[in-house]
Amino acid sequence: MSDTVEKIKERLSVLDVVGQYVKLTRAGKYYKGLSPFTKEKTPSFFVSPDRGLYHCFSTGKGGDMFTFLQEMEGVDFRGSLKLLAEKAGVPLEFEKPEERDQRERLYAVLDAATEIFVGNRKERKDVTEYLLSRGLTDDTVNQWSVGYANKEWQSLYDSLKKLGFTDTEIKEAGLIKIPESEEQKPDTPVRFYDRFRGRIMFPIRDISGRVIAFSGRIFEDDPKHPQAKYLNSPETPVFEKSRVFYGLDKAREGIRTLKSALLVEGQIDLLMAHQSGYKNALATSGTSFTDWHADLIKRYSTNLLIAYDGDSAGVSAAGRASGIALGKGLDIKIVKLPPGKDPADILLKDKELFRGAVKGALHVVDFYLSHIADAKYDQRTFRLEVSRTVLPYIALIPHKIDQAHFVNKIAEVLGVPAEAVQSELKKIRTAEPLELKPNEHIPLIQKEIAKAEPFLSRADVVIRLAFGLSLLFKERKDDMRTSEAKEALISALGEERFNALSESDTDRGALFEADLFLERNEGGREDEALKDLYDALKHECKHEEYRETLAMLRAAEASLDSEEVEKFMKRLNELAPTLQ
Repeated sequence: MSDTVEKIKERLSVLDVVGQYVKLTRAGKYYKGLSPFTKEKTPSFFVSPDRGLYHCFSTGKGGDMFTFLQEMEGVDFRGSLKLLAEKAGVPLEFEKPEERDQRERLYAVLDAATEIFVGNRKERKDVTEYLLSRGLTDDTVNQWSVGYANKEWQSLYDSLKKLGFTDTEIKEAGLIKIPESEEQKPDTPVRFYDRFRGRIMFPIRDISGRVIAFSGRIFEDDPKHPQAKYLNSPETPVFEKSRVFYGLDKAREGIRTLKSALLVEGQIDLLMAHQSGYKNALATSGTSFTDWHADLIKRYSTNLLIAYDGDSAGVSAAGRASGIALGKGLDIKIVKLPPGKDPADILLKDKELFRGAVKGALHVVDFYLSHIADAKYDQRTFRLEVSRTVLPYIALIPHKIDQAHFVNKIAEVLGVPAEAVQSELKKIRTAEPLELKPNEHIPLIQKEIAKAEPFLSRADVVIRLAFGLSLLFKERKDDMRTSEAKEALISALGEERFNALSESDTDRGALFEADLFLERNEGGREDEALKDLYDALKHECKHEEYRETLAMLRAAEASLDSEEVEKFMKRLNELAPTLQ
């Protein structure tokens, strides 16, 4: 089937396909047009012929010609393949028996790897002790086949070879890699090394329970070759990361029975939730929440509870997931957790606190009203934040009666007539991107992203743009500017958060934003614009830390924890002079 895909791409461009549905005009090296997914008056839909990709800033949707046809015609991948094969005049070749056999071999090698990882973990007392210290029981660890990847470079590879698996099978399963230095040397004998080393391994299974990939958390790092904290399998013939939930094979019956799904972020969060009786819990496991995730949940229930981490990143991610889920007609509530705490931490120390938080989960509108109130803004800033953050969610609510309820609630909270809130809501529905001067890039990007991701803070916007630039400069092999962007991000975020960002699924949208940013600042303005952006990055991250520390201070004051109060007061005093 991959041959068919390549033949189609040889005969058709993304412009050939998209142009049948959208009137496109050239905009530099891009083509742009009105979004086919929303009603808008100003183009926010971009197509990149060079990359064969499209991206819609008004919805956040994007991909290649196949995903575009799936969106427009409501077909699955096979359906889009059939339509495009006919258009390209390419004979459609579905999976041959030998290809099915190849997939079965991939499942077999992944099963074997799971057993090897479990065996490694049982031999490592310190790994098991760590898992137990996080609150997991032996039964849970064994039930979920939690394992360990040895630190040696070829430990798994050697074991799988002894079991009769080929290099090709092990590599296609995403378990081994080739050193980058040797990838461009065809005459050099190939040396493989394990993708996962020194990591606690969590098998990811499909709906039928077959292992299709792994997620690994670092346990033993190598100072000479430092690795990211979390690492997931690459996409393979049996694993498409944007279409997988961790734990769905065990959670689907719980979701049906409890008539709701409980969404968490990480593997240990999920294991602790199931261990504590929340059999409807599932996790996105290191990838962004997508339309596909929302559609899948809707098959089992229309009710979704989101219990992401209580830090700034968790709150933002919950907002983005809520925006997608609301657009799919799901009823969303968010579990309000203490700042800096994740579900696993709370379930370990105080199950009743978590139970109360789940029971008291707030509608997404109420959650963000509460979140903004916790920041203790002055009245003017509070109104602006409500308008910027909360109103987009109300605009996404499909039921007019529910909308009217929240319009009246916002009016009461702000002390303004309901008509004023309705007027602001109308602006959101009909908002158009503004034509801005070259150096006014941040408000434009923020406006474009806010439509699809309503809770992106000013810091999030600048971080995403800087990250996109680092990817773009790396793609262009501009080492100096790549290094500058990376250094600016690490300086503002810290190395751990930068590594987490590098593992996220923001590449496509971030690349488009970076390209557009550089186009707006052509003609000798690039250096000045980049300096302004990196200065803004540092400034906004400091403001974000200040707001987060302030929220944690309020929580510490409420719990009468004098030691924590003193710690957060000290940090606020350190941050205050840097905000000028």
